[in-house]
Amino acid sequence: MRHFITRGRAFLWLVLLVSLPALAGTHPSLFFEASQLESLRQKAQTTHQAIYQPLFKGATSYLGSTVSPSGLVTWKATGKTLQLDRREVGNLLVVLAFVGQLSTDSRYLELARSWLLIVSSWGNLDLDGTHDLIQAHLLGGVAVAYDLVAPKLTATEASRVRTTLQQNANALMQASKGGEWWADEYLQNHNWVNHAAIGLAALATRGDLPDATTGPWMELATGNARKVKRVLDLVTDGLWHEGFGYVTYGLSWYLPFVHALQRVTGVDVGDLVLVKAMPRALAATQLPERPHHSLLLHGNFYAISRDMGLMPLRYAATRYRDSVAQATADTWMRGTTFSSYAPELNQRVFEFLFYDASLRATDLRALPLDWYGDNQQAAVFRGGWDKGSILFALKNGPYGGMAGWQWLKSGMEPRGTLNISHDHADDNGFYLYGQGSWLAPEAPGYYIGHSGSPGPAANQTVFHNSLTIDGLGQLGEGVRDKSDSAASYSWYLDRKGGIPFFGSSEHFGYAIGDGASLYASALGLRRWDRHALFLDRRWVVLRDVVQASKSHVYRWSCHFMNGATREGGWLHGRGENGQALGVAVVAPESFDVSFTEQRPVHIQKFNPTGFVVNAEVKPSTASANVTFLTALVPTTESTWASRPAVKALDARTPEVGLKVTEGTSTVYALFNDLPGQSREAGGLLLAGLAGVVRYEGTTPTRVLLVQGTSLSEASRTLISQPEATQVLEADGLASDTLRLSGNGQGSPRIHAPQATRVLWNGVEVPFHREGDTVVVGMVDAPLPTSPSSPDGTETPPPAGIESPTSDGIENEPLEGSGSAMPPLEDPESETSRFRPAGLSCATSGEPLAFTWGLLALSGVLARWRRRPSRSHVR
Repeated sequence: MRHFITRGRAFLWLVLLVSLPALAGTHPSLFFEASQLESLRQKAQTTHQAIYQPLFKGATSYLGSTVSPSGLVTWKATGKTLQLDRREVGNLLVVLAFVGQLSTDSRYLELARSWLLIVSSWGNLDLDGTHDLIQAHLLGGVAVAYDLVAPKLTATEASRVRTTLQQNANALMQASKGGEWWADEYLQNHNWVNHAAIGLAALATRGDLPDATTGPWMELATGNARKVKRVLDLVTDGLWHEGFGYVTYGLSWYLPFVHALQRVTGVDVGDLVLVKAMPRALAATQLPERPHHSLLLHGNFYAISRDMGLMPLRYAATRYRDSVAQATADTWMRGTTFSSYAPELNQRVFEFLFYDASLRATDLRALPLDWYGDNQQAAVFRGGWDKGSILFALKNGPYGGMAGWQWLKSGMEPRGTLNISHDHADDNGFYLYGQGSWLAPEAPGYYIGHSGSPGPAANQTVFHNSLTIDGLGQLGEGVRDKSDSAASYSWYLDRKGGIPFFGSSEHFGYAIGDGASLYASALGLRRWDRHALFLDRRWVVLRDVVQASKSHVYRWSCHFMNGATREGGWLHGRGENGQALGVAVVAPESFDVSFTEQRPVHIQKFNPTGFVVNAEVKPSTASANVTFLTALVPTTESTWASRPAVKALDARTPEVGLKVTEGTSTVYALFNDLPGQSREAGGLLLAGLAGVVRYEGTTPTRVLLVQGTSLSEASRTLISQPEATQVLEADGLASDTLRLSGNGQGSPRIHAPQATRVLWNGVEVPFHREGDTVVVGMVDAPLPTSPSSPDGTETPPPAGIESPTSDGIENEPLEGSGSAMPPLEDPESETSRFRPAGLSCATSGEPLAFTWGLLALSGVLARWRRRPSRSHVR
């Protein structure tokens, strides 16, 4: 008996050892197993139908097609052709293979198999000789398609595919180890996409190729992912220095890799602060009428993708059980007509796989209206979440964001190169959208900063809503002739804009951008403070205080979608759909204005007219110091003549404040240059940085105090506090309920003669009365329900919105489809880079396989002990 048991155990070990490689190489395995296929098919017909239908429709359009190494697709039956960006061939392999798995029509699996074999037959996938994105897209696409299609391949066909995978994974690996320019650029998507492709090739061929072959690929890809994670975890606000388009493009390959890595090997490098924070950033900047657009257009513009941002939202929703991520994606789905252009839908395959329909979404309308992003130094103010709302943003972060700036300044590990080629000289710039129209966009365009890039140079300051000095923009604009590396420029660490103040209340928002260090030191600029007041959540007041050591010609820019004209002290800007923006120039009193059509590369993908108009306001005479005071007043073309009136509080000093009159209501806004100053104008006395009073007729109804101690009329104090508050609003001065909001604290005194109760951020607080003045007890202000705290964090409220049921697919003709991927750059210009040694982390799946082997063996032996008679029969 003992002899039999010994022989039996030896036999089981032999069976186990022989079978382990086959189990490790089972396909599909990267994202799901064959046993899950029926469940995925059910989702495709129910909860995931809106995602699957564009994939299926797109794949259908490629039935009967072949592709050549040039990217030319040909339909045999009709002779029709279509030229693809060769990266799109790799994308399309993923789509065809996935649809081939989910469809019960054998033609789709055969189509995927045919394309996989065709592309694999090319051997060398480095079709442009750069060892970059084309090779990576094709390698990644072949790897994913192989994992899905492998069960339908003959041994000879499978061997051919694996040979191609091996050849190109080795080539990309050697390029990375050999110091190719993207190898250490951990804040750049070339690094992510290229290493992800190597990693996907390793995972797809585990057990099919020797560990000695796949192990080095896995070690490189996983080690790089660990370095990327360290740097991405510095991006705490979810905003990307190159713009949303570039980060979502990079994540479209990177997140599938780290997800598959964890699924196959158990190694988790996919818990990323950037991705965790991104849903709140996208929610804050999502445009109500076009939710796939972001209010922040910063960075290089290539196109606005209809669906690329959905995949990271679903990833974050599922991984972090984030109801805000789910709601933002659901809002995006409901408000967008989707493309079925299959070469750009590979990310929708992973969106499908990451989407958990059981996670309930929150109601975005319960979120704070205002939001601050510390990495990109962005302040976002919203009038609301519903259609028609006004949205304003001020952006003032350094190239690379604060994450890149700190990474480079500190010299922290992993050492690497900060690539700023896609960043624009757009700081202290603003954006305004409302009533379904871009009211003050920038001139979004593409310019890589190389001498050979097609112009005009859209990264110049003049293409943004910012400031030029003697015709010059900010440091780093135009051609960056030393390289794309921030470390190549001596001014980089000193060029650091920021938002030193951000606060808001129920009806107001206030932010300050510091732009003093954005320009060349030779200009002698000592100060440029841009104050942005979101007034009654309807209008925006901008106050730009500019001071220098010598005289200059300053030009203040604002862009318009469809032209602009001057009408007295107003700029009449024309938006979309009959909307208009009036810009009242209160100061300087005497000014000139010029209008220029700007046509940067790809502008037609933003505005079909092919241009936007830049209005430049400059004082009539040059000077060292100037203050621009402007009011941005959204209106319509049909009501332009009856727009609100805007005038200076004091004609002798127009730069100190203004009043906006609409019907019987008038709003006064008064400013100082610094919080500790006092100023009197228009019958108001302010001790502090800024104060606002709203009147109905002659009765004050609402008051705001920003970094101040008091705001008074000639005969009475409207609001006061012993210590300077941050932002404190008092609304309902003429009603029985006084509502305080903002992030002030202490014991304020408010003129509220009829008040019988006081609410502070929605919480009732004690008070006593001294005549017509309400004195709130000495309390810390309750935590606000709106807006967000300056660090941009809040706890999402409970669920509300259900998942979408409408698919909203638009069938685009193949010949009319343009690529939404960022274009390839010229690798020859990537020179003068430093590459100190970084960390190297190797990870293998062998320990996990051994563990599973032991578990499997123990299970077999346990069953054998429980069933001796059956073992004896066997």
